Order: sequence, then C-alpha cells, then structure tokens
Amino acid sequence: MSTQPDDSALLHEYVQHALSKQGINTGAYKNFVKEFSALRKKAEQSGSELEVKMLTNLLHTLKNLVSLLRERTHDALMSEVLGIKLWNTAPEVRCAVLELVGNLVVVNSAFTHTCLQLLVYSFLPPPSPPQPDAGQGEWQPSQQELNIQASVLNALNKMLALVPTAPASLLSLVVQHMPHKLRDRNTQCLFLSAVFAVAEAPSGRPIRDSLLAAAVEHLLTLDVEIRWEDIVDVPTGQEEEEGESEQEDPEDIFELEGMSELDINGQPHSHALPHEQQQQQQQQGLQQLLSLPAPLLVLC
Repeated sequence: MSTQPDDSALLHEYVQHALSKQGINTGAYKNFVKEFSALRKKAEQSGSELEVKMLTNLLHTLKNLVSLLRERTHDALMSEVLGIKLWNTAPEVRCAVLELVGNLVVVNSAFTHTCLQLLVYSFLPPPSPPQPDAGQGEWQPSQQELNIQASVLNALNKMLALVPTAPASLLSLVVQHMPHKLRDRNTQCLFLSAVFAVAEAPSGRPIRDSLLAAAVEHLLTLDVEIRWEDIVDVPTGQEEEEGESEQEDPEDIFELEGMSELDINGQPHSHALPHEQQQQQQQQGLQQLLSLPAPLLVLC
C-alpha cells in the first residue's frame, strides 16, 4: 500500500482493484481490509503524524470510490470505517470520515441507516467514568466538545437535506440513543443540545415536532428520577451520633402523605437528629422542593 502523498494515483488504483469483483475473488480485498484495520489501530494508539496522514489518504480515496461499495460485499471494510470513534481520532481523520459517509449515502441509500447511526452515536463522546463535579454549577461544555459536535451536526444536516428517507430513520435512532436517565447532567445536556440543534435546522423540519416531543418525554423521566438526597441535606454519620440520645418526634411532618416510611440514608431510624435541627432541615427541604424549576432548568 502506498504511503507517499505523490502516489495518490497508485493508491487509487490499488483500492479500486481491492474493491472490485476481481479483487474480492483473488483475496486483494481481504488483504486491504487487514491493512486498513492495522493502520487504523496504529493511528488510534500512537497518533503519529505519518500514520494519521496515511489513514486520511485512504479515507479520501474511499470517498472517491463510494460507487464501488456494496453493503454486503464490503461489510468488513465498512465496519472498520464506521468503527472509527470521531471524538478520539485526529481532526483530519474525523473530517475524512464525515466526508466519506456524506458521499456514501448520496450514492447508495442502503448505507443510510448505518451512517446515521454513526452520527447519532457521535452526538456524545464515548462513555467514560463520571467526573466528581459533573453536576455542579452551570453547564458549560468545552470548546472542543462544541467543535466536534458541530462537525457531526453539519454532516448530519447535509445528509438529511440530500436523502429523503433520512429524517424518518434519524428520529428512531435519536430515541434509541437517548442517554440513560442515570447518566450525569453534562452528558444529558450535550445530547439534548444536539437534538435541539437538529430540530432548529431547516433539514430537521419534517421531524421537528417529534424530536421536541421525544426530548420533553426524556426530560420528564429525568425529573421523576430526582432523588430526595438531591433536594435536602442528608445527615452525616457524625450528626447522627450526636443526636442518638434524642427520640424521634412521633408527630414528624413526614407522616403526611404517607412519607413516614421514607428512609433517606437507607438505614433504620435508630439515630435521629435533635428535634429542632431536624425540623429546620425538613422545612428547608420542603421549601427547596416547592421552588424547583422546570425540568430543563434542573438539568442545565
């Protein structure tokens, strides 16, 4: 496989032969897939300038040969291409992948669903351990997050405008890929900001109402999942020990509306805070509960 920029014609000929029927019969296609996979792994692991450039050149060559690609015949190659994580790769590789999928769906609509799936999945970075302060303060995405998501949305909007069947497929994918309700606040906001951006774009007009309805429904599920610990200060173990000599008031206000069985700490009520301090915290908790904002404001 050529590695020099001035060998683009030879690279084009090599890839063209590998994708052809003759290349598949002679094993050239299998060798090409192996080489592509190995180069992709090296570029992802080391990120060296040479390997990134080689991978980018290959993707550009494939972009110019999308008319030869077939869904079943070249499924192994497309799995490698669409398996590139857009958030973790070099900017030039990300750009090349987005250009490739954009050309691909225009030439062959059979790839529409898989390409849309890549773009919707790329609304968010790959899952990672939650940050300790992920839900503190106002949501402020980094400039890198905004730039990567903007490039994904730009490719998506072009696809929606050029492929008539794309909007209907996109709607179901967005609903399927909604973040789990237990994911952190920043993840929820980043995904929903992408959904709102699609709904506001002219290309998203055919499914705008459905997208917004799906977003609202998701927000309602998040609002239901707000825990009592997120609203009222939870007594610490030290505070419980200090108040262990005090008896719980039988006329606790949590007996109202069947809330006497609510166990904030998940432990038996063998230790209680002094009554005045407990009552003060309970009143503060109710005041905070009554002043909760709308679900979207709770998130962002």
